[in-house]
Order: sequence, then C-alpha cells, then structure tokens
Amino acid sequence: MTRDETTERILKGLSHPKAKILAHPSGRLINQRPPYELDWDKLFTFCKKHNKALEINAAPQRLDLTDILVREAVKKQIKLIINTDSHATEQMDLMQYGVTVAKRGWATKRDILNTMAYNELTSWFTS
Repeated sequence: MTRDETTERILKGLSHPKAKILAHPSGRLINQRPPYELDWDKLFTFCKKHNKALEINAAPQRLDLTDILVREAVKKQIKLIINTDSHATEQMDLMQYGVTVAKRGWATKRDILNTMAYNELTSWFTS
C-alpha cells in the first residue's frame, strides 16, 4: 500500500469508539521488516483530536515506537503506553527496554498511561 493508503487504513481502524490504543504503531520488526510508510503528522493529529494513545512496544525485536517518534508524540501531547508484548511470564522483564525508549524520547510519567492511578486510567479509557 501507499503511504496515504496505509495511513487511512490505520485511521479507519482507530476510528472505532472502542479502539483507544494503536499497538505496534510502525509495524516494524528489527532486521526483519521495515516500518510502515505513514503520515505521522496526520496520525498524531488524529490521536490528539480523538484522545487515542500510541504503544511503545518493549520487545527487543520491535522497540516500536522509535525514540524519535516518541519525542514527536510527547511534543504533541499524545498519550503513550509501554507494553512488553509478552507471550510468557519471563518476558515481563522486557519492560525496561520500553522505559528506555520512552526516556530517550523525553517522555515523562505524565505522558505514559500505565503510570496513572487506577481511577485516572479508567477515566481516560471512558473519555
């Protein structure tokens, strides 16, 4: 697909009222698959307008978003969430990699959904 087609496809899926977080936002797999060609400005604008968040995937084969895109999201006040992409309990230790990417992108506690108190997070999901 073209850059515009890929962007529109993602925005269409993210338009569903129950969709609150875009996981694997660039789709990359390091040394296996390049990231999607996306109109990131358009995606960031959509996320801000519709209160959507982007995942920072901490799995070493993904590290998706990149620190550069995390920085852009932070500048635009888009919420992020750090996930490990765990398929087994021992993979929960991968969280440190996602935290490192967030720090490199200048994200702070206020930018990361899974640092919120339970009631605050619940409120965000229902807003």
